[in-house]
Amino acid sequence: MRRVEGGVIVAITDELRLFAADPYTGWVPTDKQQADLRAIADRIDAEHERALRESYDNGYASADDWIAQHEDAMAEHGWIRLPLDADGVPIRVGDRLDGYGKTIEVVELRHGRSGWVLISRDGNAYADTFAFTHHHAPTVEDVLREFADEVQRCCDTQDTIAEYAKRLRLAEEVDE
Repeated sequence: MRRVEGGVIVAITDELRLFAADPYTGWVPTDKQQADLRAIADRIDAEHERALRESYDNGYASADDWIAQHEDAMAEHGWIRLPLDADGVPIRVGDRLDGYGKTIEVVELRHGRSGWVLISRDGNAYADTFAFTHHHAPTVEDVLREFADEVQRCCDTQDTIAEYAKRLRLAEEVDE
């Protein structure tokens, strides 16, 4: 069994194991009590693994398959799928996305009858999540590739060289 804490998936049984060994909990378990708690955590993990294997044996090749077959039941309990970007990656609040020639930060997600709407930090709303991809800072190779394309396309190479030299210096400053 797992839960998410600070964006990291944590095993609940690992928390139990840590609790058993933590003298600052106000309760100092004996060696036998610590061993018993670790054994309980091990049995929980084993049962969880068995249940996962059984669900796979029942025709669910992955968690996505299980979700697809239980989506209506999940919706009854308030669970809905997150919007996806053009690459099929789920979009979450705080993500930086590239689209329409700019980079936006998602500060709110709204879901209504028409589907998902992203609200950006500048207050704009975007209903077409598929027009965006997750932002990745350009690498030096990306800049050089763009530079080579620009030099090949245009004839004013001095201005182009100056512009891209400036971009590379800025990237170097960020790395320091």
